Amino acid sequence: MKNNAFLFEKALKNKTKKDVLAGKILEMIFTGLLQHDDVLPSERELGGMFSVSRETVRGALSIISAYGLISVSHGSKTRVVRNEQALNRCIELLPELNTIEVNNYDVHSVFESRRVVESAIARNAALKIDEKGLKDLQKLLDQQERLFNEPVHFQLSDKNFHKIISEYSGNSILVGYAEDLYRYGLNFRRVVMRRPGSIEQSYLEHVEIFKALSEKNPDKAENAMLNHIESVYLTTIDAIDRVK
Repeated sequence: MKNNAFLFEKALKNKTKKDVLAGKILEMIFTGLLQHDDVLPSERELGGMFSVSRETVRGALSIISAYGLISVSHGSKTRVVRNEQALNRCIELLPELNTIEVNNYDVHSVFESRRVVESAIARNAALKIDEKGLKDLQKLLDQQERLFNEPVHFQLSDKNFHKIISEYSGNSILVGYAEDLYRYGLNFRRVVMRRPGSIEQSYLEHVEIFKALSEKNPDKAENAMLNHIESVYLTTIDAIDRVK
């Protein structure tokens, strides 16, 4: 598997916070995590999600709007504009986005890989995470508890939850693989997240992961992460089977 996350993040080095945030949201649009006509969280919610100021969020949205991939108007909700014309125009300006590949692998192979990679990440993070990391994760959990009826917003918070944990693994190779693997099957995850109780279940699994990390217990962190990945795997398989 190519480490496309490395290529994309390399292009964002030495950029301002708003450039980096714009890059993250653009990646979510290109991978399909954000789809056409999705409503983005508010500036305040995005700021809390990514631990940046509202000014930074406003600057990032301005950049993305200039590419034509979101619609921003005063007094209205910000919506994603995801069509081939806008995507192609953005790739011309940011060719590194063209390196992102998704859904090119067998679902069973992907989740077998996620078990290996993310269990190692959870063990390492339990030993290395600091108070800031725990505080950032707690903020996301507080946010997720209010998003049981907001599947798109929950997925954005979910992605950042896993991203923060992976960054505390202290292993950039694992971080890159985790990013690539997370992108798999996001269209099916959207279906799953719309089912009653699915978001709450993921949230409760996140809480168990957080508890283990807070206790600095690598065994518990690994088991909590494996339980979560298994849950995601089974619900994804079910969603795939239903559309066959």
